[in-house]
Amino acid sequence: MKRLLAAIVFLVVGMLVVGCAGVTTNAEMDKTSITISTAGPFTLDKKGKLDFSGNGFAPPGTDIVLVFNSSDGVKSDLSDALKPAPPKADAKGAWSTTWSYGRMVKKKIIKEGSYTVDIVNEDYDKLSSVVVTFAK
Repeated sequence: MKRLLAAIVFLVVGMLVVGCAGVTTNAEMDKTSITISTAGPFTLDKKGKLDFSGNGFAPPGTDIVLVFNSSDGVKSDLSDALKPAPPKADAKGAWSTTWSYGRMVKKKIIKEGSYTVDIVNEDYDKLSSVVVTFAK
């Protein structure tokens, strides 16, 4: 019985040590805070534009790519509809760009509802995401 109890204690302590190894403290999170600046809902305008900006996403000089996730699961790289394109992280990791989404409204890809835009690096590693809502 003592061996079983000792084995259980050993496993629990081991899981706690391994599980806590990847915990990020608030001080570490403050250094790399991630923010997306958007306000909505946005109108279904065929000439619509939306401003994105982020901070702390990537090392300086990293190209930022925005990927639109449609309601049917199709992912679209938005680089052709961004100015500047591609947005590039500055010395502090900050970036900004404007998305002209009107073409997607004309093609009826964007309809009334909410969509996710993933923020990824040039290797398409996901850095963050934001939900964008469109209304009439």
